[in-house]
Amino acid sequence: MQAKILVVSDSHGNTTALQRIISLEKPFDYLIHCGDGVADLMYVQLPGNPFVLKVSGNIDRARGMHIDQRLIETIEGYRVYITHGDGHHVHRDISGVYSAAINEGCDIALFGHTHRQYLSENEPRLFNPGEARGGFYGVIHVDDTINFYHMRAKD
Repeated sequence: MQAKILVVSDSHGNTTALQRIISLEKPFDYLIHCGDGVADLMYVQLPGNPFVLKVSGNIDRARGMHIDQRLIETIEGYRVYITHGDGHHVHRDISGVYSAAINEGCDIALFGHTHRQYLSENEPRLFNPGEARGGFYGVIHVDDTINFYHMRAKD
């Protein structure tokens, strides 16, 4: 079991920044977009054939996008909770997304909305890649262990 997961959120129409991130990190096995800019995925070129997972954010829904607000997926043996975070009020605190991940029996929770990178030390691991519009993103490597990395693509 070995995989590379690219995690982005909050691209907000900046397809140039999103493409830069994708180009820097190729190849990868999964691309996860945590909302607010999921339509941007239609305007970028993905290398190979990664498995793409996406959830809607508050801005996506305001623009009429009707996709899931949360997903629960098993990725390389890890149960992953994916959400934008606005419904869990992550601007105020992360306890809502933490509780949701626990209630769903998840090992990891991926979220965005705050535009700030975040990684918790406790289980389940909470991971926010930051704002893709500003070049921030995350990479998760899964092999014998799981490792989380915050990255930034410079202009």
